[in-house]
Amino acid sequence: MSRFSGLFVLALVLGVLSALAAPTPEDIALARKYAPQWRFHKSEVYWPSTVEYFLAGVKQTDAKGNVVNGAVTTSNVDDPANQGSNLYLTADIKAGKAGFLRGQNPSTTATAAYTFIAPKDHGVVDIYYWLFTPFNEGKGVPVVGEVGDHVGDWERMAVRTVNGTATAVDYHAHSDDGSGTIPWAKVVKFDGGQRPVGYVAKGSHGFWATAGTFTYVDAVVFKLQDLTSDGGVYWDIKDSLVAFAYPGTFSGALDWLNYKGLWGNVGETGCWWYVFYKECKIVTGPDGPYRTDVLGAAKVAQGVATPSEDKMKGPLSVRLFGLNQTFSAINRFGQHTLGIASTDTVSSFTFHIDTSGHKVVGYTHLAVQQTCTSTVRPIEDGTQPATSTTSAVTELTDASKFTITPSACRNNFSVTSYTVGACTDSTMTYCSWGSARVLRAYSPDAFVLGIQAPSAIVVTDLDNWRCITLLYAILLIRALAPTTDSQRSTIKPNHLFDKVPVPIQSGDTRQVQLSTFNTVFNYHVNLEPNHPPPQPTSSLHRS
Repeated sequence: MSRFSGLFVLALVLGVLSALAAPTPEDIALARKYAPQWRFHKSEVYWPSTVEYFLAGVKQTDAKGNVVNGAVTTSNVDDPANQGSNLYLTADIKAGKAGFLRGQNPSTTATAAYTFIAPKDHGVVDIYYWLFTPFNEGKGVPVVGEVGDHVGDWERMAVRTVNGTATAVDYHAHSDDGSGTIPWAKVVKFDGGQRPVGYVAKGSHGFWATAGTFTYVDAVVFKLQDLTSDGGVYWDIKDSLVAFAYPGTFSGALDWLNYKGLWGNVGETGCWWYVFYKECKIVTGPDGPYRTDVLGAAKVAQGVATPSEDKMKGPLSVRLFGLNQTFSAINRFGQHTLGIASTDTVSSFTFHIDTSGHKVVGYTHLAVQQTCTSTVRPIEDGTQPATSTTSAVTELTDASKFTITPSACRNNFSVTSYTVGACTDSTMTYCSWGSARVLRAYSPDAFVLGIQAPSAIVVTDLDNWRCITLLYAILLIRALAPTTDSQRSTIKPNHLFDKVPVPIQSGDTRQVQLSTFNTVFNYHVNLEPNHPPPQPTSSLHRS
């Protein structure tokens, strides 16, 4: 018995983008058109600054505190080996908190809002407005005191536009918090309703959609909360934009965007509570703005494995993982995929597939699987709500746009996430799924505010699911008795899309080297007589 399978990886790319050194006048005008007003807390004392201001007050050090560069500038910060990877921008925190680390109050001093403009397919332009502050003030925790202070703080707020019109705003705070993605109609605005407002948390500078108190860590014995308010400094950043094309190449005074190290001190680990909570009074500073998640980090649905993030890989570095690992989709705009709450008996997911001229080998159907989560509160504290899934499938054709309609969730369940998969047949017996994406539903009625919990949702996804065939290996698998001898062969394609026939028998381990990326994959076959071959391994990622 034999079977031919296509072994491939569907990897996330950025869509059709041009690497420009500077944004076009039209894109700059668009960024100014939707430039937000940032409202600082009325008690704020740690303000933003320019990068030049900050670098003049820090030293570049290694992890042991040895000074590598004592006169850091925008043009030399990336000069050390590997563009400063594993280095730190270090300040005297005790002395600086009353002076240099206070930054530049935008109500009295001109400063900068660093803005990345990212054109995509289907008329989409995403605009990322970054706030940089020299210092992040930590949070007070009972018994232990203040935790989480760090030098250097990058936070962002983003606006999605389609054909020149804003459709959504994403508010990001800390690792993956903030108010998340909100449709344009529900956003607080100023300037006659033309531009969005972002509320900046006191001290920690995360972005939220309204004034209030927001809990982003609830550890039972303590909570970490962001405070925002009206009545403080209001900064209209329209005339303070420092705009960059995304992606871009940078040199000279913009070399700081190539820096791969961290924008702060090395964090402390010697506090007595570190064994159960991994933050002391001083924590390690963040990455810079030009990084893997610069287009918006995905919230991956609970329980779905996520590969670790590489530090400062750069936005065009598509990470390649071993073929047996779970792949992670990256949301290239915000934290949530938006949809419209529906009362229909089915959900509707419309999305785009771009195979770039390369056939999805071995897979004949596309499927959507949505996760339904119980709206009934669990009886036991700490217990996760019950979940279930519904799926639907359609034939994979040469079309670029697909709509799939899985059944609605049952009563007392709401749609919370979804994923797209490539399947070998219509039964969905063998499917290769992308990682689940968190959904957020809103009412189609503009007067109905707040996040909804519908049993069905309508999603129109303008980002591309792009198929890149990293390796097309025709696997001739024979049902043989397992052997104790593991045989190894090495395949070195001349280029990315080589077609290589590879005979494999039970017990084989195949080492596949993709010379284009200098990456080695291992593929192991373990068959018993008369058993079917393993499921093809792949992943769907979004751009």
